[in-house]
Amino acid sequence: MKKIFFVITLLLTQLLFAQQSEQQSLKQSNLSMLQPITVTIGGDFIVNGSFPAVKSERLDQFITAIYTEAQQKALSSLNQLETIKQVEKEVSKYALRDITLKRSNGEIVKIDLLKFRLTADFKFNPYLMNDDVIIFPSYDSERNIVDISGAVNKPTKFQFVEGDKLSDAILFSGGINPIFENVINAEISRLSNNGDKEELIQVNIKDDITLKSGDRIRVLADENQKKNYKALVLGEVKTPGYIYVKKDGTALSEVIEKAGGFTNRAWLERSELLRGTSQSNISKMSALRNAFEKNKNFNTILTEKYLNEVFLENLKFSRMSDAYAEDSMSVAVDNTLRILRGNSLIDFKNIFTDSTSEGGYRVQDGDIIVIPQREDLVYVFGQVNDPGYVHYEPLKKHDYYIRKAGGFGERAQKEVKIIKGNSYAWITADDKSKVDPGDFIYVPKNIPKPFEYYLRTIGSISTVVTAIATVILIIVQSKK
Repeated sequence: MKKIFFVITLLLTQLLFAQQSEQQSLKQSNLSMLQPITVTIGGDFIVNGSFPAVKSERLDQFITAIYTEAQQKALSSLNQLETIKQVEKEVSKYALRDITLKRSNGEIVKIDLLKFRLTADFKFNPYLMNDDVIIFPSYDSERNIVDISGAVNKPTKFQFVEGDKLSDAILFSGGINPIFENVINAEISRLSNNGDKEELIQVNIKDDITLKSGDRIRVLADENQKKNYKALVLGEVKTPGYIYVKKDGTALSEVIEKAGGFTNRAWLERSELLRGTSQSNISKMSALRNAFEKNKNFNTILTEKYLNEVFLENLKFSRMSDAYAEDSMSVAVDNTLRILRGNSLIDFKNIFTDSTSEGGYRVQDGDIIVIPQREDLVYVFGQVNDPGYVHYEPLKKHDYYIRKAGGFGERAQKEVKIIKGNSYAWITADDKSKVDPGDFIYVPKNIPKPFEYYLRTIGSISTVVTAIATVILIIVQSKK
């Protein structure tokens, strides 16, 4: 029994001694890792010289700390924003690859921090040792590079290092983009030294061809057309918002159906499909998208505000007005409207009718459809005593609305104009003229003419008469 007890005691003592020895060894190792060392930086880096470090630091951690401190010192004395940006750009140009690490024992290690940051493989980022020397190569970001694009996650260009393969380029570009299928081949464009000749090399990606400095790589794949094509439908539909469409567009009738169809307040005569075919349309569409993104419960009454800016509204009114004597002005107005509006003429009342083309009209990615809310109002303005909106009354003529607007003003002309709300066509009002919701009734002003006006008119007529008389006299004289 005593022997057994002695053996157990001996084993426990040995185990305790081993644990203490291991803890002491670990403690000594930790202390050793915290011992200060000196590391030297040379080559093409923001700063050169010898710097303190500890054995527990890896090369990337050390370099990042030295760079950050040197950058802050370089920028601390600057106060011009453009200068700061330029200096930041210049000092950030240092190589992350082909870095040489020389040990005091003569060992030479090639460092690739770019690969380390992408793979987390610590063989590319070793611990530092006392008297290490880190030498940065020159970095030519224009010529000693490889460029890769095509079916990769992040088209990029990177510093070339002798021995680079196609797999390295794909690694640096974030790998093959998974949205592409059956990515097998790549095309390498390789220029001659003088840049005059191009060699196109078709390769299989699996062959992992060795690259050369200046190579331009395009990873080949059929274009993936599964993109986020969508149009924005606003206003008087049951579920306004973004509606997804196909690459080549979706029929207008189908888009409206996806949006739940029109509400009973939809003003189809004033509905519009906007497309970015002019700068004016692009501005309007941007305003509409921003308004919708800020408030999904977009007030449909406000759509008229975006569709009818003051300048555009004035042009619409002027287009068919007989107030202009000069034909050239009418042409200018029509042309300006064509440029500003740039949207197709679609009769939304017919989009669900098989015999018309409207329903099959293709809504494309980025289009905006605006269905304003119908207003049962008629606007009376011009030479009336109380211009403004008057509630629409079926079968009522223009004189009813003028009376509701306070009657004719002192200088009103009796030749009243009805401007149709859907087409902006001008019509001279009479007893047969129909007034519809959304129409405008305009009472022109009888502007008194000054005496000089009549003198100029008489003078102009006299000039024409004199010219005609002169021509007649010349003809008569020539026949004698």
